[in-house]
Amino acid sequence: MSDTLGATSPPGVAEVGRLLKRNYLLLIQGVVLRLVVFGALCAAPVVLSKTGTWDSPVLSVLSVAGVMGFVLMTYRFPFALLSLGRCRRVLREYPLEFRSGMSKKSESRTKYGTVFTVRVKAEERGRSPLLRAADALERHRWPKGAEDGVWFAGDLPFGGVVVVPGSGTLLVVRPEDWDKFAAEREQAGPDRIERARRTRLAKRVR
Repeated sequence: MSDTLGATSPPGVAEVGRLLKRNYLLLIQGVVLRLVVFGALCAAPVVLSKTGTWDSPVLSVLSVAGVMGFVLMTYRFPFALLSLGRCRRVLREYPLEFRSGMSKKSESRTKYGTVFTVRVKAEERGRSPLLRAADALERHRWPKGAEDGVWFAGDLPFGGVVVVPGSGTLLVVRPEDWDKFAAEREQAGPDRIERARRTRLAKRVR
């Protein structure tokens, strides 16, 4: 059974659970792979030098690259873990609604990875604000198939989560102009505000 969501019918609890499990697994696999690569970069100069295979100051560059890789990974891994936790809370609290497409307006590299400025299509006129979107797994690539339709869970003035069918990519989104929607958030009913607090959407992130 597929662990990604389709675009034909609303996904159930089991499908959402499999989607989250798959993304956590991808995160762990990515960390393990990086540990192996960076560990090899750090160990190779020592092994080559001691065995006499190759003894050159150039080897120190490999060690530096390995150490920098470890530092970067320990910095970014917690953010990915927090992003997946946010996705889990939002997907359990809000229903997924199908949107007919998501278009990319711009992108920029930040310390959190690539952040996209997107517009998610909505049936209601005027309810398609620009959103700031970041891949929950800190990946840089634009999710394939996003233009053909996505699932959205959340509350637009607060933000939410976008799920791209097929690939199962999770994007954490919030209004690009956070302050512009301050009044709308303040005037939201108590149920909406409490829901946003439970899912930690009430606070600006990234």
